[in-house]
Amino acid sequence: MKIQTYLYVVGYSILYFLFSTIIYFISYNDGNQGLALPIFGGGDDGQFYYEQILKFINGEPYVYTSIHIWVLGAVLKVFNTENVMVLRLFNFAGSLLLIILALLILKKITTLKAFHISSSLLVVLLSFYPSLLLNSTLSIYRDVWIYFFFLWCSYLFMIIFIEKGRRSRLISALLLIVSMLLLGGYRRYALLSFLIGAGIYILLNVLSRKNVSLLKVGGILFVGLSVFYILFRNVKIPVIGLSFSDVLQYRQLGLDSGGSQMGISLDQPNVLLFYVNYLYSLISNFIGPLPWQVTGGSTLIIMVTEGTVFLVIAIYLLRKMKTFSKGEFFLLIQAIVWFLLISISNDNFGTGSRLRIVGWLPLIIIFAKQFGEGVYKKEKERLFSKE
Repeated sequence: MKIQTYLYVVGYSILYFLFSTIIYFISYNDGNQGLALPIFGGGDDGQFYYEQILKFINGEPYVYTSIHIWVLGAVLKVFNTENVMVLRLFNFAGSLLLIILALLILKKITTLKAFHISSSLLVVLLSFYPSLLLNSTLSIYRDVWIYFFFLWCSYLFMIIFIEKGRRSRLISALLLIVSMLLLGGYRRYALLSFLIGAGIYILLNVLSRKNVSLLKVGGILFVGLSVFYILFRNVKIPVIGLSFSDVLQYRQLGLDSGGSQMGISLDQPNVLLFYVNYLYSLISNFIGPLPWQVTGGSTLIIMVTEGTVFLVIAIYLLRKMKTFSKGEFFLLIQAIVWFLLISISNDNFGTGSRLRIVGWLPLIIIFAKQFGEGVYKKEKERLFSKE
């Protein structure tokens, strides 16, 4: 990396650290223990996490929601403190690991000569991705670690199944197992999404020696989803322990709650109506809220700061898809599977802006690669034309 990229990484680190620290002191002075600022309405999951963490380290009965409680409890035990700032610093470390891992993945799919341009663009995009910044710094949420382990699983998979490198595949395989266990501990359906995406990629390579294509991916997903909807709606899915019907009923519970709900019902009498509404949900979770879905200030902010940017990136990637390498297609498959899954369960724009980060991280990495290489080629052509 050139010095410019290092400076951008330093800027990213300072931004995330300052954001978290300022929020801590404002929250602490307001009597919220430094956990969060209730500026978006509703409760704070961080407060619930903190209460359960204290119960865990004190040997009291607690509510287990994810491995996050155990991990943060261990952090407090190691430092022999109950200070929330220690937990914030731990999550800040997760943000640093996330940007480093994103750059490592970018390096695998980008030409060396264009890497300095692509890497700088990637750091800037992740620095000013509003939902990523907020969910990584507002409180002691588990989200940043879900993002990290999802990307780490993808990175290790690329080493084992795509990259023909000199590293030991056995070590990478062991690390992948550990990473998947941790990802499942933080969020089970994130692990399910990764496993489905990895399985589709492997299946496509077994069935065809040619490069994987989006058409084949879409065909496999369409057939698989249709079969599940028609024949196996009530069968419990491994890893998450829920059936298709359970997920649809969970989504249905929030339809009439108002606020930033999408209001899209997927519990339909036939598969055709299901797909019509599902496509609408997919688009809404992917780049929403759409203009007619704006119901207030929060949804308007999400649309302006994220939805419009993501729409531009999506159009750009569609135009460049023919040039994707195997690594890029793998990242694309992971993103597609993630959006397909959250579009089944999620009907809320606020929750969607948080959940879709997992899917957008691989797409932003691909975009940085493609755009950076395009800029490098134009600069090279301009220099040659002057000569």
